[in-house]
This record gives sequence, C-alpha cells and structure tokens, in this order.
Amino acid sequence: MDVVGLIAAMTQESTALLRLVKPWERIAIGRLPAYTFSLSGHPYVLVTSGMGVRRAGEAARLLVKQCSPRLLISFGIAGAVGPDLEIGDVILADAYCRLDHGIPGSLLPLTHWPETAREAAAQALSGGAKRILTGTAVTTGGSQVSQSQLGGMPHPVLEMETAGIAQVAAEHGLSLLSLRAISDGPNAPIPLDLSEVMDDDANLRISKLLGVVLHNPKVVFQSGRMMRNNKIAADRAAVALVAALSKLTD
Repeated sequence: MDVVGLIAAMTQESTALLRLVKPWERIAIGRLPAYTFSLSGHPYVLVTSGMGVRRAGEAARLLVKQCSPRLLISFGIAGAVGPDLEIGDVILADAYCRLDHGIPGSLLPLTHWPETAREAAAQALSGGAKRILTGTAVTTGGSQVSQSQLGGMPHPVLEMETAGIAQVAAEHGLSLLSLRAISDGPNAPIPLDLSEVMDDDANLRISKLLGVVLHNPKVVFQSGRMMRNNKIAADRAAVALVAALSKLTD
C-alpha cells in the first residue's frame, strides 16, 4: 500500500485536517489516535503524536513500523522568529535545526516540496491574503530565540517536533516534508515563556503555570488571543496541506 504518513502534535491540528478530508476512519497507531483517509485515490494515515521531540519521534517510529509509509509529512502550527511573518502565513521548510539552550545546531536538509504542490497551496490560500514561503524549522523545547541568534536562516519558525521525526525518517531512508502555519511571533507573542512552564519532555507543569498567572493575571486575557490565532493557523495549515497533497501524488 502506497501510504503517506502525516504527523501532527496536537488534536487541534489533526481536527482541522480531518474536517477537510471526510470520510475518514479512526484507527490506532500503538496507543496513539490515528486516522486513515484517501485523497484522489491515494491513501494517507494521520497520527496525533503529542508535543515534543520524543513523542513525535515515537509516533513516527510506530507509524513506520505499522504502515510502512513511502513518505512522512510533519505539519501544524509554529511561531515566527522575525516580524516579517504574519498569523496564518504558511512555511514550507526545506531545512531544520535543533535549538539547545538557545543555541542552534547544525542546519540539516528536508525534502523540497514540488513546485506544483507549492503553487496549489498558494492558490488555496489566496482568498485569505496569506502567503506560502520557504523557511527553516527550528525545533525547540519551548525556549524562544531571536533572529540574530539564527544568522541568515530564511524565515525561521519555532516548533517542537520536526527534529524527532527527521531522525526516524533518516533511520528508514524516508523523505520528510514539513508544513507549518504561523500562530504567534513578535507581532503577536504568546503571553508566557513556554520553557518556564514545560519540562524537558514538553509536559506542562501546572504549578509553574499557576505561578505565572498569579504574578501576571493579564496572561488569562492574552491567552484568548493566542487560542484564536492557533485556530487560524491550524485551519490555514490544513487548507494548504490538502491542496499540496492533491499535486504531490499527481
């Protein structure tokens, strides 16, 4: 079976895609929620990994073992590093690096999206005046970074999973594509420092979160904006992905 494997970290990201690809069937990849569907006669398997490098890597490994995909795609939302990106812009990353204590590691290549897929995604988003751009996926454990720390990386975006999936893809000789839509950035920052409220395994530390809220009650109100932007980004990522997939298997 010529399967393409899709990996999203959060339920919100997966749900945005599933709304566009009905009918679908729920299955299990290990203990993780997963779904199968077809587009233009081609089979896809979507798995929701949970946040963080470890979970994403484990999900990718289970997906490869159970479904033997010919290709992996990491998709979802991400944060902009620079002010040049807007909420809902979509980044097709052709390289990634891992951020360790604010220091970027080696820049490693990802598979390039075909031009026909890029054009289809751009056309699908054109009504919302959002852009398709080439960029760099910077995998972080929650810490933020400035544009100056990343040198000349084109359109770097912060996410938490690509490096984990890339390791599994490399182990099995698989291509990996990345698609991320912008949910936050300097022009619309998230209201707290994720590295302060998450542990090294991307688990939320409730006591730390409560402490942040107590010291800065405005976080509660700012979180409403963040949730709206997350939805915009998840929906844009899903629209762009479905359009790109329609050309990926032509």
